[in-house]
Amino acid sequence: MYTQQGGHLAFFAPSLLLASTDGGVMKEMDIGAASGSHGEYLCVKQCQVAQLQFTLTSEAASGTTTAPTVVFKKRPTPFSATGATTIGTVVVPSGTAIGKTVYLAIDPVDFAVGDSMELSWTVGVGTPTGIGMATFVANEDPETSANNADMIASA
Repeated sequence: MYTQQGGHLAFFAPSLLLASTDGGVMKEMDIGAASGSHGEYLCVKQCQVAQLQFTLTSEAASGTTTAPTVVFKKRPTPFSATGATTIGTVVVPSGTAIGKTVYLAIDPVDFAVGDSMELSWTVGVGTPTGIGMATFVANEDPETSANNADMIASA
């Protein structure tokens, strides 16, 4: 049975460094704080990411003359910026209320098992506020494990 389409957790798992005691990528993102990296999700099922989203959860977005952004990057090697490419940037405008989702539909981007999605944000200009969750929507990719150069069959 195939998952046709689903939220990011149907195709990705949170990536946390061995010594980490922080749930990082699973927590809310404070786009009103200084720009930073929010963590990564590891692709565990081949897919095509087609939509990027940011949902305001506990603080509305306001107070900006330049809106903060949420940046989604594909990394061919987890925890390494080498070869990373930005697949899309969600601009979160001032006035976006709690419970609202800002989305960006993109041309589908292939993710193979072993790739990762890195999430970061850039703070806006003015006195920005906004706390929420970054998510994304993916579609089933018909490739098989045998076609994925990053997968090795067990002995």
